[in-house]
Amino acid sequence: MNRERTLWLALGAGTAIGAGILARRSAASAWRYTLAEEPPINIEDQDPGWPRILAWAAVSGFCVAFARVVGRGVASRAWQRSLGRRPPGY
Repeated sequence: MNRERTLWLALGAGTAIGAGILARRSAASAWRYTLAEEPPINIEDQDPGWPRILAWAAVSGFCVAFARVVGRGVASRAWQRSLGRRPPGY
């Protein structure tokens, strides 16, 4: 594997992971603010019921997936701006 492709894979993955972590924390904060309760992350400690569990799964899953796509897009634009060409594999 060439050096440029390895660098892109590391940059893209790092950006996506960082965006995902930030999105999950933001979703948890929004849940706390909106519902004045902790999100049902650890269901063994509490019994939130299936509607709350499914709502949390949908909200956090959407936020993380969206943030990862946006993060990877930002990394791609930064790559193009700095090197003047698209990332490898695009």
